[in-house]
Amino acid sequence: GVGISLDFPGQFAAFESAPVREDLRITGSPTATVHVKSSSDDAVLFAKVYDVGPGGSQQILPAQLVTPIRVADAKAGRDVRVTLPAVDHEVDRGHRLRLVLASTDLGYASPAAPATYTVSLKGGGLSVPTALGDTGATAGLPAWVWWAPLAGAAVAAALLLTARRRTSAPPPDPALAEVPLQITGLTKRYAKSADRYAVRDLSFRVEQGQVLGLLGPNGAGKTTTLRMLMGLIAPDGGDIRVFGHAIAPGAPVLSRVGAFVEGAGFLPHLSGRENLELYWRATGRPPEDAHLDEALEIAGLGDALARAVRTYSQGMRQRLAIAQAMLGLPDLLILDEPTNGLDPPQIREMREVMIRYAAAGRTVIVSSHLLSEVEQSCTHLVVMDHGQLVQAGPVGEIVGSGDTLLVGTSARVDGPLVEKVAALPGVASATATDGGLLVRLGGDGTARDLIPELVRLDVPVESVGPHRRLEDAFLTLIGDSA
Repeated sequence: GVGISLDFPGQFAAFESAPVREDLRITGSPTATVHVKSSSDDAVLFAKVYDVGPGGSQQILPAQLVTPIRVADAKAGRDVRVTLPAVDHEVDRGHRLRLVLASTDLGYASPAAPATYTVSLKGGGLSVPTALGDTGATAGLPAWVWWAPLAGAAVAAALLLTARRRTSAPPPDPALAEVPLQITGLTKRYAKSADRYAVRDLSFRVEQGQVLGLLGPNGAGKTTTLRMLMGLIAPDGGDIRVFGHAIAPGAPVLSRVGAFVEGAGFLPHLSGRENLELYWRATGRPPEDAHLDEALEIAGLGDALARAVRTYSQGMRQRLAIAQAMLGLPDLLILDEPTNGLDPPQIREMREVMIRYAAAGRTVIVSSHLLSEVEQSCTHLVVMDHGQLVQAGPVGEIVGSGDTLLVGTSARVDGPLVEKVAALPGVASATATDGGLLVRLGGDGTARDLIPELVRLDVPVESVGPHRRLEDAFLTLIGDSA
């Protein structure tokens, strides 16, 4: 409580008590009534109470507390009740209390216009509250003193038992110890609805080394599935196993999972590097396990890592979030719309990162609306619609099950020959392309029947294979629901 407090000569009025006859403990807010008169319309005063030692040798302002007072219409003079800040201060025997009302204070700006104040103390002077004394009366304790702790202990015990029962997870399945993810019968209903499902009876399996694309129109249940996979929300039914362990909030196996779902939150005033370091410290794992340099190389932010995140563009934030998900090089990496906000070169680099990451024996699950990127980067697909599984399998099988064939030729096919191919039985259309023909089958047409006819027409056939874009396959699978 000892600090600098100055009262300038001619700028204050002081009222001092007689020495206290015994130790006095002030506990609360001192009060006083003063009469204030000013040469200006309003008066601004600063009130404080000092503890003054014998002979004025020491002057202490408890906790350096000062009360500013504004008195309106002070020209005519007004009585003002002053309540000073509450303190808890011991005044030794022989010390005095000094009430000071000043026109200025070191903690505030000085008045701009000159004025004259007249201040006088009224009533019983300064009143100070003291610590409560013993009245000598003995009162019984209120009933709640007894039952409240007992009730609290009972509630805590009930919560503890319920939590243990709720968080107890099934034992790990040794047969799935090497399987990154297996989902069986996963179901999640919408809130307050018994017949509307976000995800319904979803089942699929992901193996090591795969880059799995999770596809579906808006509202298909993709993000809900990923949030359940991360333990962020609880399913209403079904089972999620990551390396054989059932998923629950805070499950230890989640340390083997890195995720970027629905955007990442960063502290805007910290740099990119500081955000990653802070995130990893929050996991409680050793710094050497973070593989921070590898994650930063993936981010490719260069000198921007030293800048505050609030200066980042959307693409830079996206790359930093992906680097954060890759900290620790998790065995299962989950990315929700990872290319959002990236420019074409960055999208290509992200595609290569995912392919290399899975090639090292890890697994990547990516949810994206860029079907061309999914087709180039993913090895397997899971297509969802209205919360249910539509189809799952390798990309080649899903894309290659169409009715369009790519006929590779050793020489360019001219227009008349293309017309002859289009007129063949079982052929709906034929189009010349670079390096061959695109032949769409119709009716009962098959590749087995087409090849002899092409040879008969002297088409220089080198290869025949299915040709369909992922977009075509996707739209065929989900039908009109998209």
